[in-house]
Formats: sequence, structure tokens, C-alpha cells
Amino acid sequence: MTSVSPAIDLETTGPSISPDDTAYSPLRSWLVVAALSFAAIVSYIDRQIINLLVDPIKIDLGLSDVQISLLQGFSFALLYAVMAIPLAWIADRYNRKWVILGGLICWSAATFGSGLAMGFVFLFFARMFVGIGEATLSPAGFSMISDYFPKEKLPAAIGVFTGTGFIGSGLALVIGGYLYAQLEAIGSITLPFGTFKPWQMTFFAVSLLSVPVFFCLLLIREPARKDGNVVLADDDAPPALEILSFIRNNALVFFPLFFGFSCFAAAQFGIGAWAPSYFIRVHEWTQLEVGQFFGPVVMFGGVTGVVAGGFAAEKMLAAGIKDATLRLPIIAILCALPFAIAFPLVSSPWVALALLALVLFFGTVPFGAGVATFPLITPNRMRAQVIAVYLLIANLLGYSAGPLLVAWLTDYVFGSPTAIDQSLALAPPATMIIGLVLVWCAFKPYRNMVEKTAMESN
Repeated sequence: MTSVSPAIDLETTGPSISPDDTAYSPLRSWLVVAALSFAAIVSYIDRQIINLLVDPIKIDLGLSDVQISLLQGFSFALLYAVMAIPLAWIADRYNRKWVILGGLICWSAATFGSGLAMGFVFLFFARMFVGIGEATLSPAGFSMISDYFPKEKLPAAIGVFTGTGFIGSGLALVIGGYLYAQLEAIGSITLPFGTFKPWQMTFFAVSLLSVPVFFCLLLIREPARKDGNVVLADDDAPPALEILSFIRNNALVFFPLFFGFSCFAAAQFGIGAWAPSYFIRVHEWTQLEVGQFFGPVVMFGGVTGVVAGGFAAEKMLAAGIKDATLRLPIIAILCALPFAIAFPLVSSPWVALALLALVLFFGTVPFGAGVATFPLITPNRMRAQVIAVYLLIANLLGYSAGPLLVAWLTDYVFGSPTAIDQSLALAPPATMIIGLVLVWCAFKPYRNMVEKTAMESN
């Protein structure tokens, strides 16, 4: 399958290059993936640590579940999504490594600032700045990886990069649970700039994990931007109107996939945001127990699902299945759906945990196999911006609607914090079903787009 869009002429005027000039060794390429994945792990720890601290934050700041869901999702996603497009515009024109490093400084400082919060508004704005910083990583990271790997190897590399974020989600629970338990045993701690509760100190501690990431990213090299046999200059990126025109000309492919994959994301984000509270409220686990037992499940289930999806899509593409990056996510979500309905309703926390592991494994396959569709069908010089458009939708819909829908059902439909099991049994499965319908609608136009591209490239 070729990745050149039928909707745009890619015959640029860049200098011709030989295959030796455009290829990177597998070792070097995978070391770059490893460095970017390290950054993704830490970014997810900073992003997800709040999910473990829901109840102490609620008590100290006097918040409702809906307000907490706004902190978990909407506050983060608001600027993460909105800033992703201008930051991707910068990444398509300038050194992507430095764009990511600037974002790293921003999100780690904002995570530290979250520990200074004394009310909802302050914490809301701190979470917004976490979103701004982390908005640099995915578009610029996807774009860099696309220049290090040949197209047939890209789904596996992107699957690893995306999947390692779930290591961060799991470590947020494991590390956060241990830190919070230790800090809770100590009680409030007085520092030169104030006295802070255990949940605030937990924010301070995890923000320091960005320091080794910064030095690790300094070691990687910015790759040359390439489209076929042409090296692109940093200023070859197209204007925003051309990006929108490209998406509009292929709307029957992009719109269902943008919103369909976003629905899958909403289901996973809703589960990830409220599963810790489910175990605490329904099964009376402590934060430490959630970290010890649920954290590894998130890491194993999420990582294996995304990475396995990426490698499986690569094999299917090599076997000539041109719609593999759509077909595989649909099969996986159909497998995840019954487990997503069942896990909150069982009486045993261990059975719930086992079922949840299957939800995470199958439910995260689209994050590797499915999202790889976008760089595969998008010209190099606009990949970061097209991915940013997807992230705009995925994060506003996924991070905001996913957690918020669960919280709204808990607060206003069932009217009890302990009814979170019923909310989880309804909201994520419903968004999965909507996503299935949307992705299915993209099948035929996607095949037509691929076939037309193949004919024009011959």
C-alpha cells in the first residue's frame, strides 16, 4: 500500500536522494522510538496520576464527581486538543526534537504546579498547562517516527510508541499508590514554600521524573523529512487551508475515522479515569492496593493490546490486506464489548480485574493498528497537522466525554457515588458501539482511496 493521497500532488521540488541517504539502521530507528516512548511513559504518569487521587482531592477541595471528571478530562483536553494543531504546524516546519523538549518543560512544571492547588480553579488551569505541554509529543513524535521507518514497518513502530503510554498509565497507579501510601503515613509536610497534603506531595514527586527524560531526548537526532525520493525542507509544510482541503477532499475516510477512533478512545479514557474509584468505592480497596493490583493490569493489558495490534496490522498489510488498519480495530472492539459490560457488575474484585484486563487488551488495539492509518494515507509534509486534527477530536471527545459521561450518570442518573459500577457498565460500551458504526462507514471509501492512490502511483 502506498501512502500518497489521491487528493494532492506530491511532486515537490526537493533534492533527489539515493536510498542510502534516506534509510536509517533498524537499531538507530528503534532507539529513537525508545527515547520517544520514555517521554510518553512519563507524560502519561503526569497525566493520569490524578485518577488515583480522586477521593483525597474531593475531600480537601470539596468537589463533586462531575468536577473531578472535568479535572481528569476536559481541563487537560481543552488546550491539549486546541494547541495540538498550532504546535503541529510548528513541528511540520521546525526541529521536532526541540518542540518536544519545550513541551516536556511545560507539562512537568504544570504537574508540579498541580500540587500547589488550593481550589478547583487553580487545579483546572494547572491541568490545562499539562495539556499544552503534552500536545507537542504525539504529532511531532509520529512525524519523526514516520521519517525513521519505511511505510511497511510503520504500524509496528507507532504501535510501540503509542502502547508505551499505557506503561505510564499503569506506573501512575503503581508509583502513585506507593508514594501516596508513604506520604499518607507521614501526614502533611512543611516545605519552605508552604505545608502540603499527601496528594499534593505526590504531584511534586512525579513531576521530577521528567528530568532524566529531558537528557535522554537531547541524544536523539532530528531526521530528514522525506516524501518518496524527495527530501523536504523544514519550510515545505503546507498552509492550514491546504491541510483542511486535503481532509475535506477525503472526508468520507477521515471524518468517520476521526470520530470513530475517538469513540474508542472515549471508552478507554472513561474506564481509565473511573476504574480506580470503582475498586475503592465498590470493593473497598486502598490507593496502594489499586496501584499494586490494577496498575500492572493497565500496563500489561494496554501495552500488549496496542503493540500486538501494530504488529498484527503490519503482517496483514504485508499479506495484501489493504484495509488491515480498519478491519483489525473493529474485530478487537467487538471482542472487548461483552467484557466491558460485565466487569463492573461482577461481585468479585479479582474477576472484575481479569475481565478488565481483556477490555484493556482488545480495547487498545485501535490505538496502534487504527491510528497508524493516518500517517499511512497522509503526505509527509502534513502528517503532524493531520494527526493533530485527529488528536483535537479524540481528546475533546475522548478525554472530555469519556470520564464526564460516567460521572454524569453517577451523580445525576443513579445519584450515588457507589453506583459507579452501573455507570461504567453503560457509558464505555455505548461509546464503543457508536465507534464501531462510524469506522464501518469508512471501509468502502477507504478502499477506494487506496486503490486510486495505487493506480496514480504506477
